[in-house]
Amino acid sequence: MSEGGPSDDPRIAELFSILVQASPEPGAGALAEPDGAGWGQASQAVRALVAEVVARRATQAQMERRLDDIMVMLNALVSFDFSVRAEIGDKGDSWDALAMGLNMVAEELASRVVSREYVDNIIESMSDLLIVVDRAGLITSVNAAACRLSERTSEELLGQPASLLFPAALPFEMGGATNLLIEETAFQKKSGDFVAVSLSASVMINGLGETQGFVCVARDLSERKRLEEEERQRLQQVVETQALLLEELSTPLMPIADQILAMPVIGSVDDRRSSQILETLLNGVVTREARIVIIDITGVRKIDARAVQGIVNAVKAVRLLGAQVILTGIRPEVAVALMALDLNLGGVLTFGSLQTGIAHAMRQLRQVKSENVKPENVKPG
Repeated sequence: MSEGGPSDDPRIAELFSILVQASPEPGAGALAEPDGAGWGQASQAVRALVAEVVARRATQAQMERRLDDIMVMLNALVSFDFSVRAEIGDKGDSWDALAMGLNMVAEELASRVVSREYVDNIIESMSDLLIVVDRAGLITSVNAAACRLSERTSEELLGQPASLLFPAALPFEMGGATNLLIEETAFQKKSGDFVAVSLSASVMINGLGETQGFVCVARDLSERKRLEEEERQRLQQVVETQALLLEELSTPLMPIADQILAMPVIGSVDDRRSSQILETLLNGVVTREARIVIIDITGVRKIDARAVQGIVNAVKAVRLLGAQVILTGIRPEVAVALMALDLNLGGVLTFGSLQTGIAHAMRQLRQVKSENVKPENVKPG
């Protein structure tokens, strides 16, 4: 049929003419019969006309379906969904050509452009926090990691000021903004607790060179700080253990013979070292029931008033326990220092070397045992 109304189609007029010719003449009587050949011709014309109308309607419905198919394909491309394909028929008409062209575009874009769903999956899978802030400093987008750490939903965060999460002053208001890198800053949770995070903020610029906002990436430093604290504690423990070992090595108490102990003092003698020397000597005298204690100061690097006073205190404490003290390692400069300090070392035997002191102590102990007398009553040999 033509694009106009039914009356515009010449075949309608031809059909009426056939019908008029096949009808009985007016006044022919009730028994007059219509022209059978004319009616058959009219019937064929009607069937042909109806068939054409049906065919045209089927074609129009098919065209509408093809148009819907093309629209679905275009909407998918606009949404960055490159998995949809348009149906290509076997007629090779303009619709098939358009569908083939769109399918080729989708194939090309799928190989070159990352889909929005793919990008969203990457953002949501990030372990770091991703927060987008507009020019006014308001949050416009967050990922799942930011929601988890802040203890808030995305609905609670969107539209809120960035200072809700980052209380420290940050240049989120865009007056001449620049990129930002902070190694450590405070991130506030919904509970009010603070978490240390590193923060990187990059300025978003549109095609006109105008600032749109910030893209902020933050990383939770809690685990790193926990590991650093564990490492610090381990190092502290190692240092303390080494210090204790050095102290024990620097103030060793060596049994020379039955009831004779020797302590070589090595290094510097300060207040802490003096306390350690005193504690070690007293414990050794009581534990081993020593009668003679030899303190060798050959390894003492510096003899000053503090060092000498510490040694004198140790001597006095040992003598209060009933043991005799022998001081060895008296070098000439040590003797001069002792005289300059004018300290009373009365009753303390002194020798230039540890070997000489040990030899005297052995003789004295043998003499004590043989005479059954106290060591302090025996004169130096």
